[in-house]
Parts: sequence; structure tokens; C-alpha cells
Amino acid sequence: MPTLHGTNLTNVKEKNRALALRLISTGQSVSRANLARSMHLTKTTLGNIVSDLIASDIIKEYTYSSSEADSSLGRKPIILDLSPNSPLIMGMLIKRNLLSGILADLKGRIIDQKDFKYDSMDKDTLIETLVQLFEQLRKGQSRKIIAIGISSIGPVDTKAQKLTTPVNFWGIQNLPLPEIIRERTGLPAYIIHDSSAGALAEKIYGSHTYSDNLLYLHIMNGVGAGYIFQGNIYDGDFGQSGELGHTSINFAGPSCNCGNRGCLELYANIENMNRHIQELRMIYKGPTLLSGERDFYSWSDIITAASAMDFLAMAALDEFCGYLAYAVRNAIHLLDVSHIIVGYDSPVETTVVEDTLTTKLNSGPQSNTGHIIEIVKSSFGGQAPLIGSIAVVTDKIFNGELNIVNS
Repeated sequence: MPTLHGTNLTNVKEKNRALALRLISTGQSVSRANLARSMHLTKTTLGNIVSDLIASDIIKEYTYSSSEADSSLGRKPIILDLSPNSPLIMGMLIKRNLLSGILADLKGRIIDQKDFKYDSMDKDTLIETLVQLFEQLRKGQSRKIIAIGISSIGPVDTKAQKLTTPVNFWGIQNLPLPEIIRERTGLPAYIIHDSSAGALAEKIYGSHTYSDNLLYLHIMNGVGAGYIFQGNIYDGDFGQSGELGHTSINFAGPSCNCGNRGCLELYANIENMNRHIQELRMIYKGPTLLSGERDFYSWSDIITAASAMDFLAMAALDEFCGYLAYAVRNAIHLLDVSHIIVGYDSPVETTVVEDTLTTKLNSGPQSNTGHIIEIVKSSFGGQAPLIGSIAVVTDKIFNGELNIVNS
């Protein structure tokens, strides 16, 4: 039976203050009047909340000076926005060949960034490098840093707050990274799966802030997924949701190192895309951007060529998206979502992945329901998990879990 908690006046005030801060941080030209209407509060109550945020130097009032405002009758409107001295958040991203640290404000705007590339890693080096990134970013920064968000390869246990058993990560396992970082920096720290981080970035700062339910696909070394349900990130009972790449699309398929058989990642991967290109090159003699001068093409190479409608690249991408569609279709049937956002690195502006996947999904069995699946490119490209390292903290601030007023 769930535990029920009452709400006292202090909690109500903190929740309202957190909501106001969310609307100010994610809105455009927010006035006191619009804020009061959006929150269904009296002007007096809203005024007290705004006064607290101004007194804490988190927000500031600005005179709106656009040409439209200047030409209108009456006084210029006053808007609320972040103060130049508003606190910052430290974000950390853990990938298999790159560690990134960023400082960003409550709007998710990156103020500074440091990266560290590596070929091998161990537990102690991982910890020391992340602490060094923190120190480098903090050095010379006058604005207060209030918390640290860690977006990491999975699996991640967000309930126990630790990095559990990532595959091919030099034996680093069951690492309570937030606790260690908290001890080393003195700041609250939180960890989240990189795919969930991407979903959270899209929900808070992206183009789908209006969607209460969405599926975020993260294509990098593997295929991950993040879920937003009823407006909140969904992590599951153990905080380990999102491993779409390790769902089976062929129960009689080859064994995966995760212990399953026929996992999506055994089929939808860059090695298979290159294999398909080499096979087609034996029979296709037409022009191509993927000439036989190289034995291996990167994801960026293939996406660039596919965006130019290169036959070999399009064929490889079509096969990749065909495999991906099997797993995504299963997720759609289980979760009943119609908004899908795809995040990946790309050197060119293209929607060739989204367009191909849209064709696969909307011509499948679920098309008989009459519901169209909307598939769009991430607002942040391949950087959504990095922005998500900030979003995991701001989500707690905007929900009232982390109070930053007079902290």
C-alpha cells in the first residue's frame, strides 16, 4: 500500500516557487501577470514568490524593449528572467571514449565545457578525471555551482544511484559514483542513464515540452531509449529502463554478451552497415560516395552519404532502420506512445534517419489503428545526453525536490 503524505503550507510555497522558476527558465518573456494566470495564483501570492527569487539573486526583472513594445501604447512590459548571477549546474557525461564536463544555467545554456578523450580507463582514473573536470570548470567562476548531474552509459541504477555493469567498460562495475563525487566536491550529485538523460533534455528544454508521453531513441555505439510518461521520466522499479538495444528481435538469434539472444544491437550496428555496403558493392556498379578505397565507414560517413541519396548508404541505413523498427514497434505496442525523438551525431543537417524510420513504422501493423507515429530529430542532435546531465538536476529543482532559494 502506498505511503501517503500530507502537504503543509511550507511545502505548498516551495512547490509554487519551484513551478514559477520552471516557467521562467523554460518560457519566453514571462511577465508577472502571465505567470499568475498560468499558475492560477493571486497577484499577491505570485508577488511573494517572485520577491523570494529576486532576493536570492536567481531571477531579475527586465524592461522589454523590442520594437513592438516601443511602438505600443502604455508603459513597457516588465519580464522575469534569470539573473546574470543565477546559480549554475555542473553536468558530466560518461561515454566509452570521452568524458565531458559542462557548466550551464537553469535554462540549460552551456557556459563552459571541458572534454577528456581516452583509450582505456579504470575506476580510480574515472573518478579523478571527473573531479579534475569539475575543478577546471569551477576555477575562476564567480557564480555559485549548486549540484552535479551525471549522464552515463548504462546500465545505471538510479534508485541505488550507481553505475552497475556497463559492457566493455574495462571492468568498472557497481560504482556509487554520485556518492563519491559528492564526497569529493561537497555538492549534491545524481546519476542517470544517458538515454533517459536525452529524454529529460527534450522534455524540459527541447521541442516536445508539451508532450506528456514520448520515446527518445539514442543512437551511438548502441541503441538506447528514454521514456517520458505522464510528464515525468520513467526509470522502472530498479532505475534500469532504457536498454532497447538489448531487447530481442530474434529469439533464435546469436547470443549477446548481455545473456540474451538475438538482441537488436547484434543487428542494428555500424559493423553490419559496413558489411551490407561491401556486399552491395559487388553487384552495384553505379556512382557512390562510399568508394572501395576504404574498408570501413563511420556512422557520420554513412549519414552524410545517405543525406545525398547515395544508393549504398541509403541501402545500409534502410536495413539498419528496418531492424530498429522491429524493436521500436514492440515498444509502441507496449507503451502506446506516438511521439518519438531520435538523437545521434551527424556532420550534416538531415532527417534521413527519421524519414526512413517514419516510413518503416507508419506502414507496419500499427498503421491499421489510424494513429500516425511522429518521429523527429532531437533538438540537440547527439548532445541530448549532455544537456540531460543538466536536466536531471533542474528537473529536481523545478519539481521542488531540490531547494536552491537561500541555499
